[in-house]
Amino acid sequence: MTDLDIDPLDLVLPERYGLGAFPHEAWARLRAEDPVHWCEPEGYRPFWAITKHADIKAVSSQPELFSSVPRLALQPIAYEEKMLEVFPDAADQGGQPLRMLVTMDPPDHRAYRNLAGPYFRPRVLKALEDRVAEVTTLLLDRYAGTDVELDFVTDVASLHPLRMICEILGVARADEHVILQLTNELFAAEDPEFARDDKLAIIPDLFDFFFELVEEKRAAPGEDLASVLANGEIDGQPLPHVELLSYFVLVATAGHDTTRNALSGGLQALIDHPEELAKLRADPSLAKSAADELVRWTSPVIHFIRTATADTELGGKQIRAGDNLCLYYPSANRDEAVFDDPFAFRVDRDPNPHLGFGVGEHFCLGASLARMELRTFLEAFASRIGSVELAGEPLRTHASFVGGYKHLPIRWTLT
Repeated sequence: MTDLDIDPLDLVLPERYGLGAFPHEAWARLRAEDPVHWCEPEGYRPFWAITKHADIKAVSSQPELFSSVPRLALQPIAYEEKMLEVFPDAADQGGQPLRMLVTMDPPDHRAYRNLAGPYFRPRVLKALEDRVAEVTTLLLDRYAGTDVELDFVTDVASLHPLRMICEILGVARADEHVILQLTNELFAAEDPEFARDDKLAIIPDLFDFFFELVEEKRAAPGEDLASVLANGEIDGQPLPHVELLSYFVLVATAGHDTTRNALSGGLQALIDHPEELAKLRADPSLAKSAADELVRWTSPVIHFIRTATADTELGGKQIRAGDNLCLYYPSANRDEAVFDDPFAFRVDRDPNPHLGFGVGEHFCLGASLARMELRTFLEAFASRIGSVELAGEPLRTHASFVGGYKHLPIRWTLT
C-alpha cells in the first residue's frame, strides 16, 4: 500500500464537501500514484478508494464479485450501529432499512428494474418533451426581466425536475413541497440547514407518505407510475412492503435531486466560464452536448459502495472478501486517461464518456429523463438569457454521497 499524505477525512466528511468543494486535488494524486488506495478514516469503516474511470467500470460490470447489497454509502460507524439498533431486520444491509434498486444485485435487481423501466425509455419520454418545455417556460417566465435577483436552486433548479417526476409518479401538486423537504432531509442529513435532531426519523416519514400514496393507487389506479408500482407483481406476487415503499423513495428523491444539482452546478459553471455560455447562446443546438457536460462537471452522485464477495485483485492490489470499495464518480469524470483536458468545462465536449449516470447494472434508470430535462432547459435558457452573474455567495450542501449547491444567488436579465 502506498503511503500518501492525504487526509482520508477529506474524502468522507460531509462538512468538508459543504464548506469547501470536491477534493479534486486529492483524487488527482490518487489517480496518478495510487488509484486503488486503502483508507482508514477515523470513525468510519476502512475502504478502498477507487478513483480511475477504468477501475470503476471494471467493478461496476461484475456485480457477482462486487455486491451492492451490504452497504450503500459511507456512514460513520456510530450511525451504522444506531441504524442496526433501530432496524435490526436490515442487518444484511448494514442497518440500511431501504431495499432499493441501488442496494440490489442480480437477479432481484433486474426484476425490480423492469417494473419502472418502460416509463423511462426514450421513446416513451419523447411524449413528455412538450410538457418539459412547458414547465421550463413557466419557471423562466416567473423570473423574466432586467436585473432580476433570485436563488437559482430554490426558485428554479429544485422545481424544474421535481414537477416532472411528481407528474410521472402521480403525486399531487399540493404534495410537491413534501417530496422536496423529505429529499433535502434524506440526502443532506448532515447539513445544518436540513438536519433533523433524529436523523433516522426520516425513514418512517418517507414510508408513511408513500404508504398513503400506495393505498390511493390501489383503490383507484391510473396510468401513472405510482399505480404500476402499487399494483405490480414479481413472480406472480405483490411487491413486499419494504421493497415497494423503497422503490417510491428512490424514484421520487433521486428522480429530481440529482438533476437539480446538475442544473445549479451547471449554471455556476456557465457563469464561471462566460466563453462557454457565449458558445451556447450562439448555438443552442449545443444544449445536447452541454447537458452531458453539466453532468460530468457536477457529478451529483459522489460515490457508491461495493463489497467484495471473494478475494480478488484490482489495480495490482489484493482485495479481500468483505472489503468495501468506494467508487468516486467525480474522480472518474476528471480522469486524464479518458478525457481531453478534463479540468476544462466545454459545452461542446465530444466524446464525453462520463460516469455521472453510473455504469453497468446500475446505470441510472432516469438518465434519459434527466438528459431531456437538462437539454430542454439549456435550449430555453440560451435563447432568452441576456446576462447572468452571482449576486451572493453560493452554498453547497454538507453531503459526501449525493450533493451540490443548496443556494445559488444570481442576478440575470432574461427576456
